[in-house]
Amino acid sequence: MLRFIELLLLPALLFLHACNEKTVIKDIDTDDFRFKKIQSFIDDSAHYFKAIDSVYDDLPPLKRAYQIYNNRRGYFYTYKRDREKALLYADSSLLLLNEYKNTPEYTLWYPRALSLKADDLHALKRYSEAFTYYYLAREAIYKSGNECLYADYSAKLGMVSYRHRQYKEAIEYFKQAAKQKTACKEDDNIDNDYVLFANHQSNLDNIGLCYSRLGIHDSAIYYFDSTLRYIELNRFKAIKYDKNNKKINDTDFVQSAIGVVYGNMATDLRAVGNDTATERLLRASIAINSEPHRATEDVPYSQSKLADLYITQLRLNEAHVVLDSLKQLLDIMPNAELLQRWYNLKAKYASAGKDYSTANNYLSKFITIKDSLNAIERERLAIDINQTFSFLKSQNELYFFKQDDERKRFYISLLGLAVIAVVVVSLLIWGNYKQSKKHVKTLGELNERLHIKQNHLEKTLVALQSSHDDNSKLMKIVAHDLRNPIAGIAGVSDFLLKENSYGDLERKMLEMIRESSYHSIELIQELLNVNSNVNDLKKEPIDLYVLINYCIEMLQIKADKKSQTIKADIAAVKVIGDREKLWRVFTNLLGNAVKFSPQNEHIEISTTVKDKHVVIGIKDNGIGIPEGFREKIFKMDPDIKRKGTLGESSFGFGLAICKQIIANHGGDIWFESMEDKGTVFYVSLPIAA
Repeated sequence: MLRFIELLLLPALLFLHACNEKTVIKDIDTDDFRFKKIQSFIDDSAHYFKAIDSVYDDLPPLKRAYQIYNNRRGYFYTYKRDREKALLYADSSLLLLNEYKNTPEYTLWYPRALSLKADDLHALKRYSEAFTYYYLAREAIYKSGNECLYADYSAKLGMVSYRHRQYKEAIEYFKQAAKQKTACKEDDNIDNDYVLFANHQSNLDNIGLCYSRLGIHDSAIYYFDSTLRYIELNRFKAIKYDKNNKKINDTDFVQSAIGVVYGNMATDLRAVGNDTATERLLRASIAINSEPHRATEDVPYSQSKLADLYITQLRLNEAHVVLDSLKQLLDIMPNAELLQRWYNLKAKYASAGKDYSTANNYLSKFITIKDSLNAIERERLAIDINQTFSFLKSQNELYFFKQDDERKRFYISLLGLAVIAVVVVSLLIWGNYKQSKKHVKTLGELNERLHIKQNHLEKTLVALQSSHDDNSKLMKIVAHDLRNPIAGIAGVSDFLLKENSYGDLERKMLEMIRESSYHSIELIQELLNVNSNVNDLKKEPIDLYVLINYCIEMLQIKADKKSQTIKADIAAVKVIGDREKLWRVFTNLLGNAVKFSPQNEHIEISTTVKDKHVVIGIKDNGIGIPEGFREKIFKMDPDIKRKGTLGESSFGFGLAICKQIIANHGGDIWFESMEDKGTVFYVSLPIAA
């Protein structure tokens, strides 16, 4: 249903290419809502194009032409869905900007124009050309260094991955876009707030859709619910102009977005067996988007879901009413995919009423349309999207690897200079020592020289200590930067292992490379954590529910590998602390629970509020802590490390760091354990006032 998100985002999508230019193009005053002043004419193309020409009339010729081409292209692409005409305007924009692409004033416009042309080519199924322009856009974006462009590009790759059924890749791109878009706010301009609001709710909803397509319904419901909460908390940012140029809340946009999320969420609620909530959300979605100026294209999709639910429940009279309404909409807004669904639903409806002749008739029509749509789908999916995106990813990684190599050469040069300095100092000390022996003649001279040498030695030791500290810092930096190439090795080995053409020996060697890489990454991370300053806290209010659920989400993949379930009952409380360091504590404790628990076990997380403190308990049914380890468990002692139940590595540093972090937050950490029965770790933290 990404098509409906695109339609809902029409104001944001058309306006996006002017709203973020304020820091570069000083003579465009985006506070006057240029685009929103012409928004009310969008149903009348003649008035709309006249309004575009008028509202940008005061701009210099080049900027005026770019804005007009850009808005007309967006009109045909998003509103009229005429991608051929949209491509003509995208070509005009590129032709206009090509001469000025290296001019600082236009560095943000050029990559956007490339990306828009790539979208038009992709919509026209000219995939090879589209990916070429996506690649050119990526190069231009890296050259600009603009965070907002990174976010737009990530979202575009997410859309393309979704359309090619690469849902896991799409999730990563949408998450990147959501994170990058949050960081790209340039000022307090309310236009910018509207665009950020519209894009963020869209990215959250799209992540939910991808999880839904993967059949991970709990995660899909979580993201749909997060979308609704975000819309409710930020709906005030959706501002538009009426025909009198007065600012008003864009209620239609907000309600349409809510209605679309309801329809999406209903699919996963039904998949988990909550038919009551499914029916309620579908009816609400249909009611919301049946109103004028709403996402009317979404209504037949929700109707088809509701009809299917009624037929399954044998509520045939209600199903009949919904199916008739759906057919009326299809007569007004033809849609081959929905007509296919309608024929299938009519066949199921007739079969439920034991009218098998009618059911066979509708089933035949369903199969005919399905074969036609499958042929189109095969043509689209015939593109080797994995290879194309692997190329884009490899180019991206190569870009960062080059930067890493430059830094490493710099650090190695510094390390070499430090070693030379140590050698020179050592030679000087040795030379002074030999010279002092030769010149010792009398006791007085010896005492005097000993005094002098003592001073020299003290200064030398200070210099050596300083050099040692510098070397330690350099070693930590080198260890930190080793993660990237090792992570690259791990990533390449993961990619190679997806192939099925290797022999047993080759596959075993690749698996050994991958496991060694991951173990090295874990060891480097532990070393970095050991040497990090746990006393340096950046305290802020932290929602404990959000923090712990994020930790669960991060470790769910490891738990899934061991068929483990993580149950959490977390109170809605806030604590004051350093988000990153508390995340490190709970990730470590939860990771240990997964590591030291057998397969098919349950891990439980609970909270108790008492005396202005919240106590978080993380309980597992694992191998427990041996008696001899218990006195040392919170000490930095690598001798107490143990392997996990599947041979996972352990380094013996994590709990000591957790103890220091919790102590610096004014809290406490302790445990209860029985060997071969399990362990419960408790963390007590003061609640925020």
